[in-house]
Amino acid sequence: MKKRDFLLIGVFLIAAAVLWLVTKTATGGNTGGEVVVFKDGKVFATVPLTADETVIVEDENGNRNVIRVEGGEARMIEANCRDQVCVHTRPAGKDGQSIICLPNRVTVEIRSTQTNEIDGVSE
Repeated sequence: MKKRDFLLIGVFLIAAAVLWLVTKTATGGNTGGEVVVFKDGKVFATVPLTADETVIVEDENGNRNVIRVEGGEARMIEANCRDQVCVHTRPAGKDGQSIICLPNRVTVEIRSTQTNEIDGVSE
């Protein structure tokens, strides 16, 4: 490879880094969202995404889920179901992401409270 090839690769890497930073800052933080916790299809709790709060969902059958909201993300930190898929699911922090515990019938969903100027097709 010649010196120009390395220069060209460097320019592309810098352009990619700048593009990534611009898109990361354009989407902004998670200041306009909320965490909606559902139990059996009904809203159990709603927590702002900016809050540092723990939500405990328990029912009469002994099913228990613990959801931790902090740092602009929601995470299922504890569940007494057998498979533990919900606990090992990555944290949800963007609009539309969710964490689902099927055995305990608990759903954690992220909803944006901001209005977008861009529609779904333009994104």
